[in-house]
Amino acid sequence: MIIKYSQIITIGSGPSSYTFSIYAVRSNLNIIIISGKNLGGQLTKTNIIENWPSTTRIRGAELMLNFYYQALNFNIEIYIDEIYSIDLLTNPFIVFSKKFFFIFEFLIICTGSFHKILKLKNQNKYIGKNISNCAVCDGNFFLKKKIIILGGGDSCFENLNYLLNISKNIILINRNKIFKCNFDLIKKVFFKSHSFLRLKINYYILEFIGDDYFLKYIKIKNFYNFCVKIIYINALFIFIGNIPNSKLFKGQLKLKKNYILTRRDSYSNSLKTSINKILCAGEVQDFLYKQAITSSSSGCAAYFDLLKIYKKFFYKNV
Repeated sequence: MIIKYSQIITIGSGPSSYTFSIYAVRSNLNIIIISGKNLGGQLTKTNIIENWPSTTRIRGAELMLNFYYQALNFNIEIYIDEIYSIDLLTNPFIVFSKKFFFIFEFLIICTGSFHKILKLKNQNKYIGKNISNCAVCDGNFFLKKKIIILGGGDSCFENLNYLLNISKNIILINRNKIFKCNFDLIKKVFFKSHSFLRLKINYYILEFIGDDYFLKYIKIKNFYNFCVKIIYINALFIFIGNIPNSKLFKGQLKLKKNYILTRRDSYSNSLKTSINKILCAGEVQDFLYKQAITSSSSGCAAYFDLLKIYKKFFYKNV
């Protein structure tokens, strides 16, 4: 196994990881990116992005490729490798991957999160086309179209509230008759949409039906009377949960609902974790915004937090 040493390692290859790394390398800090097996993260599965500043329309994979080439332009070492173990209780820290043995002093965790999806045939074919997990990202592509929303929690109703401005032809599907959501938010949504929002309660999706490009129909089934219906759709938004990629750090860092907990400093929120020399950025700690642009900005914030925490170290090595 090959041993690699670096001052700083960042785990992940999304906007937060690249942003932090570019800021750090321009300060003459030695940094390595361990990208994981999926270079570019979940943004590569997004078909079209229209809300990234400076670009009118860009594919998610193309945007992440631009990040990648910019990092290479600064001679940042990027290892497309999968981590299977990490020891944060040693000094220095140690990461074991399939190919390498990494030793480092500071860690920036940018492992992101992933959306819960249905385990149905053909689903992956349509994700990023007309199956989405983000109303703000993709809602505008389906202006005045027929939209199906699956879910019943806070995230579902927050996104539904946004989509009500996009279309008046919306069906909400929930497998229970009880919504696990803030009651004030439920009242707000139903007051706004009572004249046109249709509900399919106690239903679940049985099958996806479409062509080689887009999902055309969904087959749904009732839990109680076993009634089966086929519904034509233009878009399906799934909001059944979001899971941070923090499994690797359980038992070593403080987590809350699987999100890595960050600490406050005397001025504002900080991206410091429960262990000194370890910071995090992006959706692995962001339970609120979950946008590419906020992930990128948190990577920048993590860089400045690093300077504040390790000021003596920084000036010694620059």
